[in-house]
Amino acid sequence: MVSARYAPVVCILLVAALVPTVIHSYADVRENDGRLTATVPTTLQEFSGVPSSRDKGWGARRFDSHDWIERRYSSGSNSVLLTVVRSYDLKLLYHHPEIDIAYGHPFSAAEVIRLPDRPDMPVHVLRGTGSEAVNAAYVLEYEGDFIEDPVRFQLRTAGEMLFRGRRAMTVFFARDLEQAEPTRAAATLPSVALARVAAESFAKQLTGH
Repeated sequence: MVSARYAPVVCILLVAALVPTVIHSYADVRENDGRLTATVPTTLQEFSGVPSSRDKGWGARRFDSHDWIERRYSSGSNSVLLTVVRSYDLKLLYHHPEIDIAYGHPFSAAEVIRLPDRPDMPVHVLRGTGSEAVNAAYVLEYEGDFIEDPVRFQLRTAGEMLFRGRRAMTVFFARDLEQAEPTRAAATLPSVALARVAAESFAKQLTGH
């Protein structure tokens, strides 16, 4: 039995708990910023892209996403497969995206690099292993910002996310199609260059970026 004098406090606590429950469990409120992956240009610097053969239902199955693209970009002897996916289930994108996007290609632990002229954009670089190793790189974007540590990011924004609709995260995942050169500097990889310019072009859709 709760004393009547505590009733207002109990009501406030119940309402505070009810709001995020309604937003995320019952209403499943999602805030759409109007940006689309299809706006990523088919020409990115010296790279020209064509659609891949990935089936249309793949994004929904793997990332709960209905907004994604995948293209093969080529420039001279370099070929890169670029996959751009937006999802409101952020963990599906940042927790080892290579498992689904580059299925069958083993990678060593990721390293994060910052390019000298884009220190605000952490690039996650994956080094391939095995006899047919390929390298890959990806960039995580959320509301125009680029994420280095997604777990820390979610902890930092957890309170804010409780009381508003979900917003999408975007991953720009680029995989080199040529066999990896183990000693090649990460910053010079074609996959790093393509992930970067794709993320830049997409972020420009937001005013002020």
